[in-house]
Amino acid sequence: MSFKQVCTLALALAALLFLTACGGKPPMRGNVADMETFPQDLTFYAQAAGADRLLMDASTQETQYERFRQRLFAPWQMKKTSIRTRDISPLFRKAKGYRTGSTRWTQAQWDSMARNAALNNFPSQAQAAITICNTDLREMPTHEHRFSEPTPKIEQNPFDYFQYSRLPIGMPLLIAHTSRDGNWHFVECGLAAGWVDARHVQAVDTSFKVIWSSGPLGAILRDSVPLPEGLTTFGSKAGEPSNIHLAHIGTVLPIRGQDAAGNWRVLVPVRADDGVARIAETSLPATDFAPMPLPMTPTRVAALANILLGQPYGWGGMLDRRDCSALTRDLLTPFGIWLPRNSAAQARQGEVVSLEGMTAKAKESTILAQGTPFLSLVGMRGHITLYVGQYRGRPALFHNVWGVRVVDGKDDNARFVIGKAVVTSITPGIELRHLYRPTTFADRLRSLNTPAPSSPVAGSTNNGAF
Repeated sequence: MSFKQVCTLALALAALLFLTACGGKPPMRGNVADMETFPQDLTFYAQAAGADRLLMDASTQETQYERFRQRLFAPWQMKKTSIRTRDISPLFRKAKGYRTGSTRWTQAQWDSMARNAALNNFPSQAQAAITICNTDLREMPTHEHRFSEPTPKIEQNPFDYFQYSRLPIGMPLLIAHTSRDGNWHFVECGLAAGWVDARHVQAVDTSFKVIWSSGPLGAILRDSVPLPEGLTTFGSKAGEPSNIHLAHIGTVLPIRGQDAAGNWRVLVPVRADDGVARIAETSLPATDFAPMPLPMTPTRVAALANILLGQPYGWGGMLDRRDCSALTRDLLTPFGIWLPRNSAAQARQGEVVSLEGMTAKAKESTILAQGTPFLSLVGMRGHITLYVGQYRGRPALFHNVWGVRVVDGKDDNARFVIGKAVVTSITPGIELRHLYRPTTFADRLRSLNTPAPSSPVAGSTNNGAF
């Protein structure tokens, strides 16, 4: 063997060792057959489901909307947090997981976070507050990651288990505690409790709360809607500057009124130097924003769903992306339906039909017979989907899914990664030769539920932009 060949072989072995140290080969990725056969356009299913037919009667939707408001503003009614020290202190005891690549968290680093959390003084306050930009809700007071396996590339394993959720701008909060260094607040909101970057929230006073919570609410209808600079501050000096923010579907903001051109005058929270947030006003076109609750029809839900279709997966809002439960929650928000943060809780909302113990064929028949397209959810442990109707006699599910379980050599818990929002049957990947057969996707389906059950209403409603 020549010297050049020896060097080439050595480099190849070194690369192999590096991949092994960093978690082995990357996961298998691609499209499953369902993505080629099931139409990947939600308009198709909306037409079959009745297009402009109302999915809820007015009374049911108003009840749902009032429940939404109550859950949204609940933190501002609290005298103290419902979270106890014993609920969170176990998280700080033992280091676990990987920070990045193949580097593990050390106990010293973990103990340092625990000291900064200052839980011996928890809770230390009860201050009403609001998010003044989009921000992450974290399990621990850090922006660093915790992966369960070596992760050299975050996009290949977007599962940071410090990540609870992604909170939109304008989310009411209760600040219960502040870290020793002042950089983190432990907050409680209608969704969950956790740590947020202190720069991304600000306290609110009584005047702010009254203005923000007493009027009508509206919802963002597209992703990445800019809230521009130079906002006019309502109830303060005009022309005060504000940072640029991007609002996404799932963002809810109060409505001040409507101008002559049909644009909505919308309130947004603005940082103030005295530590108490101010309210500013901006104008958004009717294509980007609408009063809540938006009358719920298959056409309107499909229009929003098509915006989310194909978007990449991100656990708990990681990388500013959606996971399965964030997709369903954000999608139903403009219609005034409040869904909890995680998939298990979402699957328990409203009227629930158990799918446990059924064959895959029986599950399909039950979903088709008892599900309401664009309103019913189909759930399994750790995952939630929206039922959107049928295609060639089979239920069609819209969901943001990471992947399906496959066998890769000796590893029977590998994943064939889809990694985005798609429409599939209840058996995505069934054609894969290495699919994990003892328990497939269909076998794991456990429930069909309708979060806002009511009799569908005959007739149609004015479409507008949505």
